[in-house]
Amino acid sequence: MKMLKFGIVGCGSIAPVHARAIHNNEHANLAACCDNSEKKAATFAEKYHCRAYKDYQGFLASDIDVVTIATPHYLHKEMTIQAIQAGKHVICEKPMALTIPEANEVMAVVNQSNQHYAVCFQNRFNPSFMHLKELIKQEKFGKLKGMKCELTWNRNLAYYQSAIWKGKLALEGGGVLINQALHTLDAISWLYRQPKCIKGKVMTSILSEQIEVEDSAMATALLSDKTPITIFATNNYSSDPSPLMTFDFEKSVVEVTMEALIVNGEPVELRKITEEENKKNVWGDGHQRVVDAFVQEIISPLSFRDPLLAKGDGRNALSLMEGIYRSDKTNQWAEVTAY
Repeated sequence: MKMLKFGIVGCGSIAPVHARAIHNNEHANLAACCDNSEKKAATFAEKYHCRAYKDYQGFLASDIDVVTIATPHYLHKEMTIQAIQAGKHVICEKPMALTIPEANEVMAVVNQSNQHYAVCFQNRFNPSFMHLKELIKQEKFGKLKGMKCELTWNRNLAYYQSAIWKGKLALEGGGVLINQALHTLDAISWLYRQPKCIKGKVMTSILSEQIEVEDSAMATALLSDKTPITIFATNNYSSDPSPLMTFDFEKSVVEVTMEALIVNGEPVELRKITEEENKKNVWGDGHQRVVDAFVQEIISPLSFRDPLLAKGDGRNALSLMEGIYRSDKTNQWAEVTAY
């Protein structure tokens, strides 16, 4: 069976997580890395025993089969399109693009090709999420009456100063919504259903003099039957507890985090996940599952399609995010598109 040659573009903080995931897959090999900093690329290449490139076009011209895009947000669209057009398969870190029009451009190129493509929404692979999705599919809890989603993390000035693109609207595309809470927005549609409309507000408080993007957001979304979904996200908390989603069903109240599923106050037995492993679930274990599923899809294209891999439906989270931004400007309800 062919060994897939991976190349990672962007040798920043998330790249080692992808490198380990590739190393741990028996059908994958990390063959190359690319970064506009020659020093970063060389250091990464030495550590992970692969070729280093500074030029993206030279990187794409090499013999790699799969490109993992781990660059700043604003580069995702063009790098994805160029990689697909060069005949490479692509795993892209979220977001797939900065806006829905950009994401549509990506999908137009993907759909015209024979290449495989996935957005890295790794939380879909959490055992708690997968189990809840199956229970909802089986209609175990009755009608949904409401949902609330909470993300309260800490991203201080040092975080934003750690990379020149962070906190810059044109480069990051937004703040807490596009960076930290995008996984939660994706989970709304993936676990249940995409809302029809949304109304919300964003603000920048503690770091309003230092960053151009929002550090807090709150919104209410409505499903087609008017069921409300309350969303709250902030980067101004003191620590980083696991994001929490609460589903208020007719028969049960269900809470889900990255590591736990609780029904009516009682934990549901899942595969044991340690605290240390939970830390890797944001950056780590889930990435391994994404890489494993993606590799399997490439080597067994006729028999394997993992429904957990985000593709065009990666736009659902962006649609919710853009809806909140539009609503904040107009003070009106904004329509949301389902993909």
